[in-house]
Amino acid sequence: MAANSTQAQSIQARIAALNLGHVGRAPVTATPAEDESLPRPSLAPRSQTTNLPATLSNGHQIGNGIGNEPNGIRQNAVLPPPTIARTGERKAPPPALPPRKQSTQPSPALPPRRPSDALRRRGSNASVSSTLSSISAVSVGTNGTARTSTSRTPSMDAGRKLAPVFDQATLPPLPPKRTPEQVERRYQDIERSRMGLKPTESMPKATTVDVAPPPTLPVRPSQRPPQTPLRKESFGAAKKLPPENAPAMPARSALAFGMNKPQEPMSPNLMDGEAASAAPVNGPPPPIPTSSKPDLSSILATKPKPTSSPHPTSQPASSACLTCRDFSAPDAHAAKFPRETVPSIDWLATQLTSPFPSPVDQARAIFTWLHHNIAYDIIAFCNKAVRPSTPANTLSTGLAVCEGYAGLFTAIASKAGLESLVVSGHGKGAGFSPLQPGEPLPAEYSTHAWNAVKIDNGEWKLIDACWGAGHVCIREQKYTKRFAPRYFTMNNDEFGLRHFPTNKSLFYRTDGRNQVPWEEYILGPLNGQQGVTVYQGVAEEEGIAETSVRPARFHIPSSPNMIVRFRFSKVCEHWDPVRNGPGKPYPYLLALADPDAGGSGKEYRVFETDGRTWWLDVESRFLGRRGQSVDLYTVTTVDGRSARGMGAEECRRAIGRMGMSFGGVAKWELV
Repeated sequence: MAANSTQAQSIQARIAALNLGHVGRAPVTATPAEDESLPRPSLAPRSQTTNLPATLSNGHQIGNGIGNEPNGIRQNAVLPPPTIARTGERKAPPPALPPRKQSTQPSPALPPRRPSDALRRRGSNASVSSTLSSISAVSVGTNGTARTSTSRTPSMDAGRKLAPVFDQATLPPLPPKRTPEQVERRYQDIERSRMGLKPTESMPKATTVDVAPPPTLPVRPSQRPPQTPLRKESFGAAKKLPPENAPAMPARSALAFGMNKPQEPMSPNLMDGEAASAAPVNGPPPPIPTSSKPDLSSILATKPKPTSSPHPTSQPASSACLTCRDFSAPDAHAAKFPRETVPSIDWLATQLTSPFPSPVDQARAIFTWLHHNIAYDIIAFCNKAVRPSTPANTLSTGLAVCEGYAGLFTAIASKAGLESLVVSGHGKGAGFSPLQPGEPLPAEYSTHAWNAVKIDNGEWKLIDACWGAGHVCIREQKYTKRFAPRYFTMNNDEFGLRHFPTNKSLFYRTDGRNQVPWEEYILGPLNGQQGVTVYQGVAEEEGIAETSVRPARFHIPSSPNMIVRFRFSKVCEHWDPVRNGPGKPYPYLLALADPDAGGSGKEYRVFETDGRTWWLDVESRFLGRRGQSVDLYTVTTVDGRSARGMGAEECRRAIGRMGMSFGGVAKWELV
């Protein structure tokens, strides 16, 4: 046993010796076994530490360093360098420091210490800690790797003043408590101050209006109406069933009692177990009681009186056509909403159309609003810089061409609940010229856009909001805003003389024809010949139908021994110049070349009229020579006064004797 223990101890000793030999050596460059006999270097003495209780173990330590930082300076000294290299070789100690030279100059004197009176204790529980008694709470348990927190010194607290010691005996006494009578008197004073407001000079004087009390309700009769007499059988009196064989009364439904209504008592004519007889086969019905009939006049007396609408409805479609219909209410209402104040298309559609129940008046309000707020973009049109636009863009900019007018009209009409379409096609507007003799027929093309809207009685009406807002002059690149309501009121057949839709199902003609050929449209009703020139401004204002002007052709042949009749009429037989127009009609006259003046002067002849049609017959030899013009005028003023209502004979007497002013209506040329 002793030998075995000796052998084990020797093995353990050898293992320990080998472990000691490898301490501090690199694994690859281990030193041979003979280096094990070298003595081990002594370790540097460990600094003594003091176990202090943790004062801030659960709190946040301000200024605490990172715990895994490398060891820094300890005890104002640098850690000694290792004496053994990583390769296991012994390093030479560093050279000794040279001796410090003795200084002959005396040390500077220290500043005088402040008196210790600053540490005088005050009359409170607070205390002042000195530098010697402050211990860093951060350095406890941090293995010396954290920084020490700053402590306060007496010099830092020299200017601070502590609060005095709390003493209840020195507090001021509380005010006396109010009695209930004083509290009640205080509330009454506050209420009186609120009720009586005295007027001042700066306050506006308000007028009081006496409001009549509503009419009292009629007195409800207190007595109950008499019971309806019992209906008898047609073949005799009602048979009473024996009580013992009477069936049980059927259970009444909850709906038979009504909602919170008392149940009416059973008729006194019915005994217990007696059922009412069924409806008789023959015989008159029982009389209806009139005592319980409500009084209609009493009921209407309690209802509010209907106020007059601020926008009276226009004439119904059955009593007047669109040409002579009164649109003053929609036109005046449409002028109240400037484009700059409109927040959205939905809002605009509601404001424009809600006062008018008729679809015709709603469409007219939208048509008129476009005239007031959208201008034709003449610059973009003449410079060929027109771009596709949206209704929102047209509303925001206020500029558009025909497509913008039509798109915004349909957008507003659709939001208002109207059925509307944008129709594209050809229009005989600005830039169009009739075909010259021998000129070939052009192919069909599209240059314009307008609208179709469904109005009263489900009728589709064609309108042109662009041409109704004004007219353009391409030569001067100028747009003139002028309201032309005839592009809203003219019938679809007349509308088709200057509009040709690309979709052939959108003619909406009233003469029985579904569509018109392209050749017939381009050549016009005169088969390619130029029509009479009609000045639309005066003609439309005076209610003259453009298609009624005769001769219809622009050129009048100067054939001898021929009588030429000049004629025109009103736009509608119902059209009244006072109600629908500006007033009583002007006198009309024809200006001819005066043969006695050598063709330089004018001869005026007055038209005759029956109130609806105006006419004048002239021999061709008095018309003038070839190349001269024949003009139709209105006499607007005579001797500085308005000529409205002047008769034909009075106008003849004034010609050549009084000053006159004229307005052009139509023009022809002699050939």
